[in-house]
Amino acid sequence: MKAVILLSLGIDPVSGRPAPVPGEIRAIGLARALGATQMIGLHAGSARSVLAEYGGYGLTQIVCLKGGETDPVQALADAVKGNSLFADGAPDLVLAASRGRGGSDMGLLPYQLAQALGWPIATDIVAPLEEPTAVGELLLAQSRARGAVKPVSVMLPCVITVPDTARCVPAFVFALQRTTQMDEQTVTVHSAPTDEGVGDNGMLRPYRRRPKLISGASKDSGGGQLMVDPEPHEAARAIVTHLRALGVLPDPDQAPEA
Repeated sequence: MKAVILLSLGIDPVSGRPAPVPGEIRAIGLARALGATQMIGLHAGSARSVLAEYGGYGLTQIVCLKGGETDPVQALADAVKGNSLFADGAPDLVLAASRGRGGSDMGLLPYQLAQALGWPIATDIVAPLEEPTAVGELLLAQSRARGAVKPVSVMLPCVITVPDTARCVPAFVFALQRTTQMDEQTVTVHSAPTDEGVGDNGMLRPYRRRPKLISGASKDSGGGQLMVDPEPHEAARAIVTHLRALGVLPDPDQAPEA
């Protein structure tokens, strides 16, 4: 099984210095636990010294896509689909952290990459489960709220995100870091043209202040009226009275504004 680990430029929240991202370190450990025999780190951007630290956790090769920071999703998708990372074919897995720890990182990148590749995505995976019954299927443990774990299945190839709470933390070996091979490839990203004024999420419009619908309601407003099987006209009258009390509907005795 061949795995690609997405790497980013993390910032330590205490010291403010560059540091590896915890979720990406755990992604290396999860790839090992899933039986990956080949692993390559992939970074959309120029080579940085902090990226070499990932080699101490088990990455023997790191590829940096210089120029890919202009459109990371497209640059990473082209690299994964280009069959240039591994000599014997395309990767089976792409693993990323569930959240970044840098100034320009965002949590949407794994989802956008999965969409660009046309692959399924499994999020917040902390460990593998028992051996799958179908060929090309992975049974994984997904982290949920309050420490709960949910079993999920996904078909290969796929994208997997790993949270900071995963326990699959590989040991750091400084000797491995010194032997890590870091390659920098210059890429040219050809983004799809978009119409003027239209973004990835739809039409871009200037901000317009929204009116407050419940202007007369207070935070501690309570009370109300319990009605059991009321007549339709009585229920409608009670609803209108309540909306007028909240300020949603105007008072009939109040003159309309010009």
